[in-house]
Amino acid sequence: MVIVVKNVVVDCDTNAHGAVLRDLILDALDRQKCVCFDFSGVFNVTSSFVNTAFVEVIEQRGVAAFKSNVSLKNVNKQIAGLVKARVAFVSSSEKCAA
Repeated sequence: MVIVVKNVVVDCDTNAHGAVLRDLILDALDRQKCVCFDFSGVFNVTSSFVNTAFVEVIEQRGVAAFKSNVSLKNVNKQIAGLVKARVAFVSSSEKCAA
């Protein structure tokens, strides 16, 4: 399932906006579906948004489930860099806790 981010949130700069994506991801995982977020027309995201949208999912369901079922497309360097850094950080934290 492809979800155009701009169709579900006005901006990508608050925890509340991130929570919308988080809930969509968790719903997809519950239904054993993959979800792809299309960031067309989104020029930047904040760490608050990314932490709520993606990091909380990894903390709840694990990095393997996230990487297997969630993808992003049409992301610019800022979005890709921030998401990659946060996912890498939480992934390394997950390994240390094991």
